[in-house]
Amino acid sequence: MNRRSFLIQTGSTITATSTLFSLNIDAATLSNLQTIQGAWLSQQQWQTLAVVQEHLFPSESDAPGAKEIQATHYLNVMLTHPKSDATERDLIKNGIVQIDKIAQDSYSKYFTLLSTEQREAVLRHLETEKSGKQWIRLLLEYIFEALLSDPIYGGNPNGIGWKWLAHQPGFPAPPKNKRYYLL
Repeated sequence: MNRRSFLIQTGSTITATSTLFSLNIDAATLSNLQTIQGAWLSQQQWQTLAVVQEHLFPSESDAPGAKEIQATHYLNVMLTHPKSDATERDLIKNGIVQIDKIAQDSYSKYFTLLSTEQREAVLRHLETEKSGKQWIRLLLEYIFEALLSDPIYGGNPNGIGWKWLAHQPGFPAPPKNKRYYLL
């Protein structure tokens, strides 16, 4: 079964897979990360987050990945609006610190500098811990929200996720001033 069929059939949160992918952050992506950077994460932490998201939900020739659906931007929008949950923001930040600590302890490198296999090993180690499992689950929830939500919320640009899944979104789309967290 391919990833598209799996997502269509499950319709629920999906646990981390062992898909392997190597991400190189180009200048445009780094510039975008710096633009969306909130005070709650450092530039290095934003880079780590983007690499983890792309590892968990990689791009494929016929499918968008975390980078294309703007998962990092979406997560930032969702966790910085006035009604966001500060505990989720703290969990995300603590997970990034934890994953870089595991990478440093295991390979003497930041997570972003590891090979695909090393990243997978670090994530597999992290998922053995309760807080690590929660962190991965939360990241996946935000990735799938970015894939499936209305573009007004910062992910799924031009409905790329909807197009990939052959999904017809509801109409009308919410206007910017009627996003759910502003009501």
